[in-house]
Amino acid sequence: MLRYVLPSACAGLTLALLSGCAAPSRHTDTQNLQERLASRPSATATLQSFCPSPIHVHSVTIGTPPAPAADIIQRLELTSSTALKLRHVQLLCGDVPVSDAWNWYVPERLTAEMNTRLEHSTTPFGRAVQDTHFSRTTISSTAMPEASVYLLENRAVLRRASDHAPISLVIEDYFPSAAINYR
Repeated sequence: MLRYVLPSACAGLTLALLSGCAAPSRHTDTQNLQERLASRPSATATLQSFCPSPIHVHSVTIGTPPAPAADIIQRLELTSSTALKLRHVQLLCGDVPVSDAWNWYVPERLTAEMNTRLEHSTTPFGRAVQDTHFSRTTISSTAMPEASVYLLENRAVLRRASDHAPISLVIEDYFPSAAINYR
């Protein structure tokens, strides 16, 4: 006798199909993920809320970072003497990648401890700078085309609470697994 074992997400989908329910669409997944991410200032905290294991960070080696686009410089209110750093990480739920994040941040607007954590650990950005009590302003939230490896791209500016100075502009690309994990 052959026996098939399905991962829980697939098993749930199989049961839904067998019971006559339609499988969630990519559009529905995108909308649900957008709503969840918009509900909190920290994307990592949102992802953690439905990941059964701790979200962990895999740092991605950048090499020579690209020059920031003009809109990044403008939104972060940079002067010609303001230093800017780029951190690229992949967030994982267990061993499954759920997002890629490109985080442009202004080191002089963070504490020395925060900068050390960002440069020498795999602490998610939101956790590293949580003492700023930052707020998040979404610039855009874009559903990606069917052919894309990503489901959704969010762009946002993070501002510290004390003076509303922008500390980061983040570009987050979410894999379909981010939506599947919270079904």
